[in-house]
Amino acid sequence: MQNESETKTRSLIQPVIDEIYRNRFVVDRLGHRHEVHSEISPLEGGYLAGLIASDTSIKETLEIGFGFGLSALHICSGLAGREGTRHLALDPLQGSLFHGAGLLTIEKAGISNFRMIERHSEFALPDLAEERPGSFDLVFIDGMHTLDHVMMDLFYSSRLVRLGGYLVLDDCNLPSVAKAVSYVSKYPAYHLHSQSPTDGSLKRTLAKVSRTLVPQAISGYVLPRNVHDLIYIRTLYSSMVTLQKIKEDTYDDRDWDWFKSF
Repeated sequence: MQNESETKTRSLIQPVIDEIYRNRFVVDRLGHRHEVHSEISPLEGGYLAGLIASDTSIKETLEIGFGFGLSALHICSGLAGREGTRHLALDPLQGSLFHGAGLLTIEKAGISNFRMIERHSEFALPDLAEERPGSFDLVFIDGMHTLDHVMMDLFYSSRLVRLGGYLVLDDCNLPSVAKAVSYVSKYPAYHLHSQSPTDGSLKRTLAKVSRTLVPQAISGYVLPRNVHDLIYIRTLYSSMVTLQKIKEDTYDDRDWDWFKSF
């Protein structure tokens, strides 16, 4: 049963979410319209909110890549009804690329447990990791999607998330993000918790058939690299993947020269 506070909070947030998906634009403080882009889908948003709602120990969340605020709305919807919740977002482009419209979206939804840091993650995350190690229950990573940048975000997020907490990555059907997830999922400290529902596309279906015909263990030797990455990397995960921290990442499990093929 939803408590009164949870119901009230979600009743404020959900109409804002629905309006953005329906209209495909947001408005800034000057009344200018901006077409929504790079947003998470309703399917992904439902998965993210559901993950948070299913674990009542999640109260402190961090988001890398805020944009127009849709992912933050879903996160805060999942947090609804809990005492002492806080959501922190990093987005250096909020005032330029997104015209501050994401912050206005948060205000419209009546969300008060929110704070924004307008800095690049490569500068903000090291400071946070030093000041607040292990203080977040969930980190949502949806910033730059180059392999090096995703790995950097994961490196510091791993230090920011507490034992038992979650790292959630978006756009894991992109080869760069999938590669990063594939590598970190091999850490003894993490296990693959869950993935968002897939879209059931023909491409994904064909890829599953291909993986059956050519086992992944030998595919790297018999298939061209671009074909291997298309079949085994790009379609290895759905668009959103959750890793759970099951133990601390120490030298006992990963020595200075630790490496696993990914």
